Amino acid sequence: MKKIERQLIIKQIILNNAISTQDELIEHLFRKGIQATQATISRDIKDMNLVKTASAEGGVRYTIYQNNKVTMEEKLDLTIKSVVVDVTQVQFINVVKTLPGNAHVIGALVDDIHYSEVVGSVAGNDTIVLISKTYEEAEKVFQHIDGELKK
Repeated sequence: MKKIERQLIIKQIILNNAISTQDELIEHLFRKGIQATQATISRDIKDMNLVKTASAEGGVRYTIYQNNKVTMEEKLDLTIKSVVVDVTQVQFINVVKTLPGNAHVIGALVDDIHYSEVVGSVAGNDTIVLISKTYEEAEKVFQHIDGELKK
């Protein structure tokens, strides 16, 4: 199956179902006779501008991000507001807590932006570690994330 066809089906699935994980999306695709790896689905999610947002039931679900004119920095800020629950600075490191399954989203955005104050990141399921060269650079990162959380 071609990528464009798979992504059209993913769009239908996302619009008609409350999908909150990549595994759920893979399962829905499988039920439609489409086999896809987690890596493929992850690329599709990025290509399609899918983001996790709060659902009416109190959980999270994938939705299609509509405003393609938004800069990567604005997308990072919007994502921080919607999925980050806490940030803590420890020396030259920031530990960012997110809603489950969202740490990699923040990491990918920080990597794509080439955030000059971040030299590396490690993301898990709901936690990402952002590493800076100095305490001062880490403080800038902290102030940015914390500032978005307080807006």
